[in-house]
Amino acid sequence: MADKTRDAGARVVVIGGAGAMGQVIVRDLVESGVAQVVIADFDLGRARSAVTHLAPVIANKNGSVDLTAAFTDITSHQAMVETLTGASCVINSTPYYRNVDVMQAALAARCNYIDLGGLFHVTREQLKLHDQFAAAGLTAILGMGAAPGMTNIMAADAQVDLDTVDSIEIFVGSIDNVKYDHPFLVPYSIETLIDEYTKEPMVFEDGAFKSVPALSGACMVNFPQPVGRQEAIYTLHSEVLTLPMTFGPKGIKKATFRLGLPLDFHQKMKFLMALGLGSQEPIPTRDKKGSYTPREALAAILAKFDLPAQEPDDCEVVRVDVIGTRDGESQLVRLETIVNANKDWRVSCGALDTGVPPSIVAQMLLRGEIVAQGVLPPEVAVPAAPFFVELARRQIVMTRSVHQV
Repeated sequence: MADKTRDAGARVVVIGGAGAMGQVIVRDLVESGVAQVVIADFDLGRARSAVTHLAPVIANKNGSVDLTAAFTDITSHQAMVETLTGASCVINSTPYYRNVDVMQAALAARCNYIDLGGLFHVTREQLKLHDQFAAAGLTAILGMGAAPGMTNIMAADAQVDLDTVDSIEIFVGSIDNVKYDHPFLVPYSIETLIDEYTKEPMVFEDGAFKSVPALSGACMVNFPQPVGRQEAIYTLHSEVLTLPMTFGPKGIKKATFRLGLPLDFHQKMKFLMALGLGSQEPIPTRDKKGSYTPREALAAILAKFDLPAQEPDDCEVVRVDVIGTRDGESQLVRLETIVNANKDWRVSCGALDTGVPPSIVAQMLLRGEIVAQGVLPPEVAVPAAPFFVELARRQIVMTRSVHQV
């Protein structure tokens, strides 16, 4: 990947950079030649190991990238401010319920901000900081992974030639061809997954937001091969909040998000949630001296398993369907991409298309290609054409089709 970021003073901090998604973000920043990258994490040892792991990549850059590890604590405002002071941009790869905390630290440090999403309700709280970021001359882009993130920008591009927009429906489906020596390998944060399977999804229907039951909205979706036909369900997602706000002037009446994970994983996840292992209700220990929640227990059990060493071989399809009118004719505009695992990086498709977009957008900010200030969703802040070019350079290629309906 050829270097395109030339700002010698550019410093990007990835909070949670030693985690699974954070390491992909860091890898793309380093491969792209960002001058200074900081892996900031509570686990300093793991952050230092990540730096060591990327030493050969840095060597190929002839020393042009300064990659360092730093301790930070997302429960401490002062610790985060100290970490972010002097940075051009922070990419927040921590649990979504800490997004507002990290944003407040970014404001105090006068640092631009990007995250991976706030599962609708947290995103709504984050948007309230718009005036503060704008007054500080800063940009905060909310939900800049695959979904939300790529999906928002796909929707913006799909609607650009339409005179009116009736609906925006988003579908993500995936398969995994590897048989892992692991009883329950989760594709991303177990806490986010639990919330997606247990919290009531929000949908935008008949021009209004409403909640629907968890695991509802099931439908069969014919994704392109190799994913094929998958069951997809409503899950709680930030696109459903911001897209109706952004495209309200075009008359949008419906916005939904459906997720179709590999069938075996989907069934296991539903079973575990049916048992109550997603609950946050405390359970006292037998000696009555403490308590735990089923969610904490599940996360702790999963954390004991080492990640498998197999080469990833999975595939994800991200689809955005926008229905509206053009010159009085009803049209369906579909943007879609098929994302495969990056075997050179040994990274799954889901980690790749979640970690690459925030890195790209951070670099667009550094190059001055994004100038809007305040707290913004991706469909408002990020120009689609250069973003898609950068995705294609990383083998994430958009296709566009138009159908009369």
